[in-house]
Amino acid sequence: MNSILFCLPQPRFFHKQPSLRFTQALCLLGAFITSSLPNVSLAAEVPSQVALSQQQTINSDNINQQPTALYLDNMLQLLKPAHSQLGITVWDMTTQKTVFEYNNQSLMQPASVQKLLTALAATKQLGKDFIYQTRLTTLAQQPLDKSLIENGIYSGDIYIEFSGDPTLKYQDLRQLLASLSQLGITELTGNIVLTSEQDSQLQAPGWVWDDLGICYAAPISPFIIDKNCVYGRLATTGYNKVANITMMGNRPIEISNDAYFVTPIVNRPVAKPAVQTLTDAVVLPAYLTESVPQCQLTLSRFDNNRYHLSGCHVGAKSLPLAIAITEPQLYAQQIVAKQLASLGIVHQLPITASIMNTEAQFMAQRQVIASHQSAALPQLLETMLLKSDNLIADSLLKKLGEVYYQAPSDFARSGQALKTILYSIGIDLSNANIADGSGLSRYNLLTPEHVLSVLTTLYQQPEYRFLLELLPQSGVSGTLRYKRYFNKSPLKNHVFAKTGSMLGIANLAGRVNVSNGHDYLFVLFENGLSPQIKKQQKAPFSAVFLQTMMDVPR
Repeated sequence: MNSILFCLPQPRFFHKQPSLRFTQALCLLGAFITSSLPNVSLAAEVPSQVALSQQQTINSDNINQQPTALYLDNMLQLLKPAHSQLGITVWDMTTQKTVFEYNNQSLMQPASVQKLLTALAATKQLGKDFIYQTRLTTLAQQPLDKSLIENGIYSGDIYIEFSGDPTLKYQDLRQLLASLSQLGITELTGNIVLTSEQDSQLQAPGWVWDDLGICYAAPISPFIIDKNCVYGRLATTGYNKVANITMMGNRPIEISNDAYFVTPIVNRPVAKPAVQTLTDAVVLPAYLTESVPQCQLTLSRFDNNRYHLSGCHVGAKSLPLAIAITEPQLYAQQIVAKQLASLGIVHQLPITASIMNTEAQFMAQRQVIASHQSAALPQLLETMLLKSDNLIADSLLKKLGEVYYQAPSDFARSGQALKTILYSIGIDLSNANIADGSGLSRYNLLTPEHVLSVLTTLYQQPEYRFLLELLPQSGVSGTLRYKRYFNKSPLKNHVFAKTGSMLGIANLAGRVNVSNGHDYLFVLFENGLSPQIKKQQKAPFSAVFLQTMMDVPR
């Protein structure tokens, strides 16, 4: 083969002319690739079906001999971050073969990429027709009608059967209770009981304690109303004065406050060296030149859904608040009492809660007054994947465990159920650690290969393929709609993937279509990413790598 100097295409995230050194490096890498493949063209066609049938598996050595693998490996050596840890695997959807691997067997924290496992396991165990149902019932020999109500008084017990529906809203519950008014009921003299079948474990092991007051870490309970989240706003009354908190919806929580706003400090002086040297011109570290005071808000949580906000915030613009309910059962009891009163229905006895009675005699006498149904499972999964909804993910994990064991299930048992369910369809998670369904737990551990197994199952098994269509699309939908460098060319419209982001974690897994006419499934794990380094990055590593993939050779 003639010796040539072949320059690899520069990654498209370089919108400005790259340095001469970088251009020379690309050319040297191109020369290395061409010299390492004396009998292989970079434009080689996909292997024939005969060749594929002779080789059912490709080990790492074989992968590393392919042009795609050489190209990606050498580009990775140029582009990989110096301080964070990477795990990568790429699978060609045309040849249905793995074409690139890097640390693909390393156990790492998946963050919200974990939701891909939850989506698949929930579909397998619960089925596409699954819905959550919240019911208003009573015990009687016949359906409740106006003949059983005397002078507006109903003396039977009323049961509100909660199912852990993560989408149940305040207004949905009110409509259930309004059915009592429609029957002419103005007073209830019996008991009102909130019932459920689920366990009472509200948080998964490994959730970060200071996340627990924030709505993306709302408790996983059978009693969920408006995502167990209340909203408000913190507004300044002037610098260094106690701010005002306004909570929306008049919900039954108490919040006190001594937080305040402060003005940014402008042009804070920095001590100069006593002797002027050439190094005086060097840019000082951010922590020495920072002009904004160190300031943060802290939310403290107490019993009975009481909170206290303290600390400070820099600036004058008001802040939105989203506070997670600490005690969902108490919150639901108080909401029901509040709604009955607003409907003009008198009830003197305390509202209680208990595990649902499933004895045959009870079930035979149960009469449904009204019910509310959630959307079917595919719609729930669409919201979960597009918006990375933690509450839906962990509620579904609890539910699939409950259905699998035919009993209330905590996070540990539900995680084991997920492993068993996925093993039944060919995904071995024996060396993985599953702590929750959302990826919020720091105890979750998966390899890129685990996640690739899920993606290939979605692609290869028609009954699950719809899940690939629910993933966020770069620059178009979900968590990729506005994500930096994914919302513009060349990645816009070409990436369909689940994001996974937490402090120190920037993961991405899904599908990308590239200029060589092939589609690829990929898993990109990046753990140990310093917030300071992330802030300084010109582009996220996942965007850099995928833009490099856009020019994978044929």
